[in-house]
Amino acid sequence: MGIALIWVLSPIDLIPEFLPVIGPLDDVVVVALALRYAARQVPRSVLLEAWPANPSIIERLLGPELAA
Repeated sequence: MGIALIWVLSPIDLIPEFLPVIGPLDDVVVVALALRYAARQVPRSVLLEAWPANPSIIERLLGPELAA
């Protein structure tokens, strides 16, 4: 999560921010990947218990459960 925060706050981008629509795209992708990684570190049962919306939404976002 720290690396994602540094990436978003950094003035250096793969795609310059002044380009409409695609400019912030690299930041959005990095944040989405960081949040997905963080969510996968929490046990799925705890995450589903705390999720206030439809459980199928979070299941779709997390992907298949990985075998330990």
